[in-house]
Amino acid sequence: MSKREIKKEAILVAGMEVMKAQGYNGCSVKDIVDAAKVPKGSFYNYFPSKEQFALDAIEFTASEARTHAQALLGDCSECALDRLTRFFHAGIACAESSEFKVGCFLGNMCQEMADSSDSIRQRLDPILNGKTRLIADVIKEGQEGGSVNAAIDAAVAAEFLFNAWEGALMRAKAAKSRKALDAFVAMLKHVL
Repeated sequence: MSKREIKKEAILVAGMEVMKAQGYNGCSVKDIVDAAKVPKGSFYNYFPSKEQFALDAIEFTASEARTHAQALLGDCSECALDRLTRFFHAGIACAESSEFKVGCFLGNMCQEMADSSDSIRQRLDPILNGKTRLIADVIKEGQEGGSVNAAIDAAVAAEFLFNAWEGALMRAKAAKSRKALDAFVAMLKHVL
C-alpha cells in the first residue's frame, strides 16, 4: 500500500467512526477531518465530496463485512444452522460492544440516504443483495445436509432473515438493548 493509500485509509477509518455515530447528515467534512486530525484540504485531496467519502466508506465496510461473513458462514466444519446462528451471535456481540449506538452502517446509510442519493442507493443495493446471497447459500447447504428445512425457498428465507435482522438491529439501537436481537436468534431455528 502506498503512502497516499495509507493516508486515505486513515482519514476514511477515522471519519467512518464519526459517520457511524452521527449519520451522513449529522456529520460534516469538518467533523471527519477533526476525527482524522488532518487539515480540511487533506480531505479534498482524497475525496472530491462528502458523498464520495460515503461511497468509499460503504465499499470499505462492505469489504470488511464480506470477509467476516465468509469466515463465519464458510466454516464447513459446522452444520449450516450452527454457522448461521454463530454469524448472528457475532452481530449481537458487535452491536453490544457499541452499546447499541451504531447499528449496521450499511443499513443506516440505506435508511438515511437511499431517497436522497442515487449514487449511494445504487451502491448499497448490490452489497445488501450480496449479503443476502451469502445467507441463501448457507441455507441451501443446510437443506442439502439436512440441518435446514428443505421445504422452504432458500432465497426467500435469506431475504426474510436478512431484512428481519436489519429491523432487529434498528430496534436494538432504539431500545439500547439486545432484546430484539435475542428474539431474532430465538426465531432463527423455527424459521429454518
